[in-house]
Amino acid sequence: MKIALEDADKSLRPIMRSIDKKVDYVAALTEGEKPGIALTISKRERTKVITIPVEALVDVDEDAVKWQGLRHRIKRAYDKMLFTAPPLASTKMVRGSISGDGFFRSSGGPRR
Repeated sequence: MKIALEDADKSLRPIMRSIDKKVDYVAALTEGEKPGIALTISKRERTKVITIPVEALVDVDEDAVKWQGLRHRIKRAYDKMLFTAPPLASTKMVRGSISGDGFFRSSGGPRR
């Protein structure tokens, strides 16, 4: 089964615009054992290449379930591309201030 690049681009454009309007993408045909589309997504100096098989692109415009499945596959790759891990919390213990005689003094008032 083959698909034309123009037909694939016509099917992919609304999906890509529903994910992010400012994302850049390039579609290219892949040949071999499993023909399909190599989709290169780029945003903010990050790029990700995913391969979409031809079976996933057939009848995407008419079938809403296939459309959502393909969108989910592309969105998952897009989110992984832009993911940055949050900074780790410090494991150092916060200590109280040291008084003039070298002992730790609490910042609060006297205890009763």
